[in-house]
Amino acid sequence: MLSRSLVVLAAAASGTLAATPQGFEPAAETSLLVTYGPIVAMEGSVLAQAATQIAPSIGTQSQLDGTSFAVLMIDLDIPTANPPETNTLLHWMQTGLTQDTAATTINTTMDAMNAFLFQTSDVAAFAAYIGPAPPARIPLSHRYTQILVDTSAATEDELDVLKTAAANRSGFNALSVLTEAGLADKVLAGNFFNVTNAGPASNSTTNNAGGSGSSSGTGSVSSPTQTAVFPGAAVSQRASELFVGMAMIGAVFLAL
Repeated sequence: MLSRSLVVLAAAASGTLAATPQGFEPAAETSLLVTYGPIVAMEGSVLAQAATQIAPSIGTQSQLDGTSFAVLMIDLDIPTANPPETNTLLHWMQTGLTQDTAATTINTTMDAMNAFLFQTSDVAAFAAYIGPAPPARIPLSHRYTQILVDTSAATEDELDVLKTAAANRSGFNALSVLTEAGLADKVLAGNFFNVTNAGPASNSTTNNAGGSGSSSGTGSVSSPTQTAVFPGAAVSQRASELFVGMAMIGAVFLAL
């Protein structure tokens, strides 16, 4: 019984390091590297809206098994007429991604990093990229979550499930869609970042609640020009959660 408790506590501690937001499913522990030009958009960092209007580059620190992948990006904080209730919006779904066989050095505003990047083929996106544009409504700060899915063994019928779901961006439920497509256990990596409207928040429920830019996905900015802000709160929260998890494990050992 004790060993089982330790396993559960260890799992809880490791779960606090999920690369996707707390409570998001399907969760991913492996980090998906996301960059907008030289700007790193990872681990809850806050980015300027103008820097996120062109689809980002994505990659992983190590090469993954698989021959075909898909990336999904979802806004988890779309305002509703009944705050603090929120809705979701699909910002991007691109299938047919392939991964480079050699790592690329990326010079970022943080530091140089090596990544095995994913490349888009001539496959049209199921949902073209829409840049973040949170409206002046509660919540002002939106979490934009990305997940990478292994579609190497996906059938045409399974891909059709994704395509059909992508046609309705509003209220997009990643877990439900991937489960229906038989891909819920194929999530390999994840990430999220924040974009915040400076406010003040409007009380109106008639303002744009989409939290998105033009449906064309082209945006109004040709290239990222602003640097990201990395709030200490996001890093501190992850560190605090890890400390609590490890403390729980330590407490069990001390009780022996």
